[in-house]
Amino acid sequence: MTTARDVAQRAGTSTAVVSYVVNNGPRNVSPATRERVLQAARELDYRPNALARALSHGRTSSVGLVVPDIANRFFGELARALEEAAAAHGDLLLIGDSGLDPERERSTITAFVDRRVDAVVLVSVHDTPDLEPLQQAGIPVVLLHPVPDSVPASSISIDYEEAAYAAATHLVEHGYTSIALLNGPADAAGSRQHRNGVHRATDAAGVAITEVSSGIARAQAAQVMLDLLARPDHPRAVYCATDEQAYGVLFACHRLGLSVPEQVAVTGFDGTEHSAYSLPPLTTVRQPIHDIARRALDMVRGGESAGSRHETVGFELVVRESCGAHAER
Repeated sequence: MTTARDVAQRAGTSTAVVSYVVNNGPRNVSPATRERVLQAARELDYRPNALARALSHGRTSSVGLVVPDIANRFFGELARALEEAAAAHGDLLLIGDSGLDPERERSTITAFVDRRVDAVVLVSVHDTPDLEPLQQAGIPVVLLHPVPDSVPASSISIDYEEAAYAAATHLVEHGYTSIALLNGPADAAGSRQHRNGVHRATDAAGVAITEVSSGIARAQAAQVMLDLLARPDHPRAVYCATDEQAYGVLFACHRLGLSVPEQVAVTGFDGTEHSAYSLPPLTTVRQPIHDIARRALDMVRGGESAGSRHETVGFELVVRESCGAHAER
């Protein structure tokens, strides 16, 4: 492997001068010498040691992302958006999957601290994540879901409660008089906001609501809903806290011979690309993933994540056939 010494020998300079050219300092190098070093580096296909550069500059040009389940389509799309936004600034995105386990989430965060990432973007498994390792290391962090004021970190997300209210109101306006709220675990990030938004819509209309919960995977949602929808008095509509859960509901309806939306209406939440290609296409709340990704990285780069700054971005209720409509709008 080519080293800085090889480049220095080819260019007729010292290794220190090669370092000044590669790192743009700290000392100036004459234009002629700089060009000789760059030419030698090209000829020898020299690639500077990334770790050494990181130590000299005090940053690693890397951002850590922690998500609950990378197999979930929403988190996959989020990771892709963040990777594109990071690459635009010459940064590398490192992805950690907590596997829906708080202890694994903490160990992943600790691993990022050990690797000296410049910042962390976190989608936690619950409302009150343990951020102590990041705080002690002075690494900026931004969360991509609502958090209580007691959490000493900034966040950027859509307004989950308002989005839940909009989707549930849409079901109410269809005339459905019994609605199931399929939420995530009680302490999961966003669960409280989903519940509050749905209840605001159903309580105001006097609509009966049945609350159930499952993990965010479609298989877990399917198991829960197979039991509920098999009952003669099953809910006429189901509000799901994630698109993945909604796909599980669609599967349960298929297994039980229930037509959607004629017998059971279904809405999702997240607005993943796949939601347009389920059978039937899924009504869902679409999150502006690319806007969130860009803004999250701007916050941690610009020091705006310090303290507890909470920003919200807009959402879109995408209406499709799964709730009774016949055209997306």
